Amino acid sequence: MESSVYNNLGLKRNRTFQEKRGEEILTLKDFLEHKWTLHNEEELKKTFGRELKIVLQKENLFDLINAFFELETDLYQAIATVDFDVALSFDEFYRNLSPVFMRSILENTNHPDNAVLILKSIKESLRIALEEELYQLEDSKF
Repeated sequence: MESSVYNNLGLKRNRTFQEKRGEEILTLKDFLEHKWTLHNEEELKKTFGRELKIVLQKENLFDLINAFFELETDLYQAIATVDFDVALSFDEFYRNLSPVFMRSILENTNHPDNAVLILKSIKESLRIALEEELYQLEDSKF
């Protein structure tokens, strides 16, 4: 009986990942903007993994980079708001990206149309590193 009294007070309930799962696909930004609750690392990883797949769909190099930086910012802000330990960071991503990135530039420096090839190889290097990040994330969860 008391719970129905509290429900009638007009207080907004904190919507959670479980309540929204069937209705729509949420992003980390949704959780941050609406102050919704992520209850555990699994929910955080699942949301992050979905967003990482969306970032990988970007065709334009600059859109890909921008989407990645936005996701990175959202992830760190989300981690700062949860009350459980999270083992997610981009440290491994950056370690994996550096040698691939440098090699792609080196391999394309002697081509006559090297600017286009370098941009293309940078995009491919980012994709490889992001796919590796996604693979490790999916391999470590559940």
